[in-house]
Amino acid sequence: MIKCVIIDDEPLAIEVIQSYLGRMADFELMASFTNPVDALAYVHRNKIDLVFLDIEMPLFNGLEFAKTLSYNPAIIITTAYRDYAVESFELEAVDYLLKPIAFHRFIKAITKVTNKIAGTSAIHEDMFPGNVTGENEDLWVKVDKRLIRIAISEIFYIESLKDYIRIKTSYSEFITYHTLNGIMEKLPATKFFRIHKSYIAAIQRIDAIEGNMIMIAGKTLPIGRSYREELIEKTQTKL
Repeated sequence: MIKCVIIDDEPLAIEVIQSYLGRMADFELMASFTNPVDALAYVHRNKIDLVFLDIEMPLFNGLEFAKTLSYNPAIIITTAYRDYAVESFELEAVDYLLKPIAFHRFIKAITKVTNKIAGTSAIHEDMFPGNVTGENEDLWVKVDKRLIRIAISEIFYIESLKDYIRIKTSYSEFITYHTLNGIMEKLPATKFFRIHKSYIAAIQRIDAIEGNMIMIAGKTLPIGRSYREELIEKTQTKL
């Protein structure tokens, strides 16, 4: 779980980020602050993975705040001003979000954080095919201008986020611009099943089926009415 804090003197801005974070499976909001002094004490006492940081705040600004930290959490700058991009780059901020923050732009920033924490590296897009051709092949997806290799055996489920999908694995999660139908074509049909209009599940990763829900990776997912009977058949085949 990636532990986050939000530091912004505008309560409405905090609410927006908080609502977006609520849609992200592996991100936990630990606290939010309108006062950077209170935030500084909290971040020093608690190990935080990600800080959403406004710049223009009373007492001292976000850039000054970041320079006082004794460790290096990932930082996403959230501001209404374009003037601090260079300074943010020098601080090695993961991303620079201009208010009002659109959800699709927020997803891109979150993906950068996920990739940074997972330690993924950039590769050339034209080196790898888009489709999986064997039962044990890896899945390649484009995430924030890079191709990411995901071990198919480590995928738990895939969730639709409108124009994006979230791929939940045993070690991280990845958000990419894709559709469920498109990604399903790249997965071995013997191992994955569309359980709902918004979810694909790895059959062998399903822990339990109860009514119109499945339990997988500690999460409860819905089963669409039209998918349930075939899902039962597939899981029984795997027994």
